[in-house]
Amino acid sequence: MIDFDSMKVRRLTPDYVFKPFDCGNPDLNDFLFNDSKTYLKNLLAVTYILETDTYTVAYFSVSNDKISVDDARKSIWRRIKMSFAHKMHRRDYPAVKLGRFAVDLQFQKASVGTYIVEFVKNMFVSNNRTGCAFITVDALHSALPFYLKNDFKCLQDVSIMNDSDTVQLYLSLNQFQ
Repeated sequence: MIDFDSMKVRRLTPDYVFKPFDCGNPDLNDFLFNDSKTYLKNLLAVTYILETDTYTVAYFSVSNDKISVDDARKSIWRRIKMSFAHKMHRRDYPAVKLGRFAVDLQFQKASVGTYIVEFVKNMFVSNNRTGCAFITVDALHSALPFYLKNDFKCLQDVSIMNDSDTVQLYLSLNQFQ
C-alpha cells in the first residue's frame, strides 16, 4: 500500500531538478525530462509532479481545452447540455485537458493514477480559477480501461475510436460540487 501522505505534488518550475523516473514509455519519459519546461515557458501546459524525497512517482500536465458541439455525437452532446440550466446552453463548454500523464514503473498498479485523477478533480472543483466544467483527455487505447474505471465517458462514437491512436474522453466536474 502506498502512503500518499508522504508524497508531495509540486508544480514544475523552470529551475526544478528532476528525480529519477521511468514509466516504461520513452515518449512520456522524454516529455518530462526534455519538453515539460519548454511547454511551461511557452504557456502551453503546466506539469505537476508527484514525488517522494528520492523519486518522481508520477507526473501530469494540464492545459486549457473545451468541449464543443462539433466534438461530440448528438446524443452525447444532448446529455452534456442537459447538465446545465437552459439559459446556460452553449455551443461549447470550458474544460481542462489532462495531457501527458505517466506513473513510474515501480508505482504502477498501485492506484497512483486514480489518486492523480482525484487530485485534478479537487484542483478544479475547489479552486476553479478560470471556469472549467469538464476534464478532457485524449487517451491511448491501452489506457481506456483506466479512464472508464475513473468515470470518464467517450465523447465520440465507438466506431470512430478505431480510426485513431487516441480516444477523446470527458468527465463532468459538476457532479463533484
